[in-house]
Amino acid sequence: MLVSGNGQVLLKGKNTITTDIDCLAHAEINLIRAASKKYDHCILNNCTIYTSDEPCPMCTSAIYWSGIGRIVYGLSKKTYYQIVGRNDPNWVFELPVRDVLANGGRKVDVIGPLLEEEASILHKL
Repeated sequence: MLVSGNGQVLLKGKNTITTDIDCLAHAEINLIRAASKKYDHCILNNCTIYTSDEPCPMCTSAIYWSGIGRIVYGLSKKTYYQIVGRNDPNWVFELPVRDVLANGGRKVDVIGPLLEEEASILHKL
């Protein structure tokens, strides 16, 4: 979900990897694609993206390049992999969002993990 600086929900995104048959169609990427067509970098810099899970390195980079100024997430990658496992190396990329952003020139605020128990329910179904 993308929220403006004054708390207004601007856009919502959802994961369409399976339905679109597109390995890049993470919820964050879909949201950023829509947001970048509608809002310029200055507006996005005052926005917050809320995600259920800690964004992967691809999504974190897209958030950075979009200009979005803050990330708030629920479930950490560490806890995510404790739940789903690390059995398939093709699906393990355990690089924390803060580590990705530490290499950028622009500051992006990161808040999380928050409410991990509640966020983890999505992966225990």
